[in-house]
Amino acid sequence: MKKSIITDQVDMDLEKALPIIKREGYKYVELHNVFGKSIEEINDEEIEKVKKLLNQFDLRVTSIASTVYFLCPLYATDQVSLFNPDFFAIEGNVEKHLEYLKRACYIAKQLNADVIRVFPFRFPDNRKPPFGGKVDKENIIANLKLAVNIAQENDIVLALENCPYSHLPKGQMTYEVIQAISSPNLRLLWDPANSYRAYKENVPKEYLSKNLLEELDLIFPYIEHIHIKDYHFDPNQKKPFVHRALLEGDIDFKRILEILKEKGYSNAISLEPEVDFENTLKSMNVLSTIS
Repeated sequence: MKKSIITDQVDMDLEKALPIIKREGYKYVELHNVFGKSIEEINDEEIEKVKKLLNQFDLRVTSIASTVYFLCPLYATDQVSLFNPDFFAIEGNVEKHLEYLKRACYIAKQLNADVIRVFPFRFPDNRKPPFGGKVDKENIIANLKLAVNIAQENDIVLALENCPYSHLPKGQMTYEVIQAISSPNLRLLWDPANSYRAYKENVPKEYLSKNLLEELDLIFPYIEHIHIKDYHFDPNQKKPFVHRALLEGDIDFKRILEILKEKGYSNAISLEPEVDFENTLKSMNVLSTIS
């Protein structure tokens, strides 16, 4: 397994983040927030700056963590909004996002990366749950096929993330979309913590029965990339899923990583801890000991 971390989790300033990542013994990084924008928005001069910094610290890119199809309405009447101002994301309709995807493919090639993260569309503010049912899924599939065509032309793998702010928060749900499209250029970005903290009222009942280990067993052959973060559920909090340093929350990542090793997973495990700096460093050290 390739031990990786999303750079903005260490510091929003790439020039500050990379030496720390190198110091902590990591050889791989994932890029999302860069120079105050989402990675697919950077210009050619900024690409060269990223390349220079990566070479300086001898780091390689595991994934371009684009925000393609995140703040993109699935239907023309959908209203979507950003859940966190520090999560930089592109906006616009499907056509605009596909133009950004072409740019992301170019950036990936320049940075010697062959995986680009995409999303299954932000769930809307103006429709009632559940989301991700038959009709939603058909529309997501149709739009993802357009993205897959671009990926095929550029010899890129799109990694579809199960995101709790999207129509498909569970790995089983994204897995069914991958199966329906059946292309080597579309695989899974599995985030077990996202599955764990999915808003249950948003999810059709048939997707609520599997635990994380059962989900992993089902979807494993289609996993291209993995995000790691931990949560503790505290019903007394306004937002009951509270971020914790790795192994200090509710998710049995030791067992998950054991199973991944047993199954021969060799791609990236990328940290996205979403905690403060001290706990990010702690999470990095913990991942080094268990991966």
